[in-house]
Amino acid sequence: MQQATEATHSPATQLTAPAAESSVRRTVLLAVVIILVALLGVFASRFSVSPRGAASPALLVATQPTLAIAAALAAMIGSLLIALTLAKPINAVVSLFALGCAFAAYAMQTGTISDFVFLGANFKLAALETIAWSVFIAFAAMITFRVGGALVDVPAHDSEGTFTGEIIHKRALMSLLAGVVAIPVLIFTMIGASKGQAIGACAIAGVLTAVIGRMIAPRAQPILLFAMPALVIGLAQLALAFTTTIAPDIAFVNGTLSPIRVPMPMDIAAGSLIGVAIGLGWSKGLVKHEPPSMHD
Repeated sequence: MQQATEATHSPATQLTAPAAESSVRRTVLLAVVIILVALLGVFASRFSVSPRGAASPALLVATQPTLAIAAALAAMIGSLLIALTLAKPINAVVSLFALGCAFAAYAMQTGTISDFVFLGANFKLAALETIAWSVFIAFAAMITFRVGGALVDVPAHDSEGTFTGEIIHKRALMSLLAGVVAIPVLIFTMIGASKGQAIGACAIAGVLTAVIGRMIAPRAQPILLFAMPALVIGLAQLALAFTTTIAPDIAFVNGTLSPIRVPMPMDIAAGSLIGVAIGLGWSKGLVKHEPPSMHD
């Protein structure tokens, strides 16, 4: 009887043990990577000092903008290289989530919208900085998906297609329109000026962008989707900077400053990466994978 019992449970034990061990290794690797990139982000923020003595809310308003930009860019490139170690053993989405943690760690050290407006800073430059980070995120996502490969739960449009073809597929490009949801999300959720709320509101925008984008194009690899919340918010901020006539500091004091203008560039970049990554994870069960049709 004992031999029969051991024979019955032995195969299950042999299958379960390696899987559990692999899961633990991936979890430990993820934790180590997040800690490393967070420390890198915090360290880089020390090189971005505003005229008020604290970490600058935007790179272009730092007392030494060239140094601030160089440090931030070097830190994020370094964080990307570290995060790429997660792309193969786990997947590209988790790797980009870790990169978002580097942006968040940097952002948490910097000033808020109150610091920005009372510095008399230029909102046009801040918007351009946000747009620039969205471009960086897009390239980071392409590199990460190139290294990590396609998501296993998202079947390709064409099994023999190219990586570039997957990015510019018409359904993939159509899914990018989901980024527009970031604007109403900020309008309805950005009710304060704290750093955590700014990152959180942008992360919610990223989550909804991912969910809607995946529902629009369930067979598209969500590569450029990671950059869309940051790009849309940056463009909206730029439009408001050109069309708003009231001084930002007066609008802030009066409580009439648009919620879209409250998050700073690093807040938006962090929320875009983290939110889209979380949204893609949550939306797995919302999508039915059907065979490709003639219209795909």
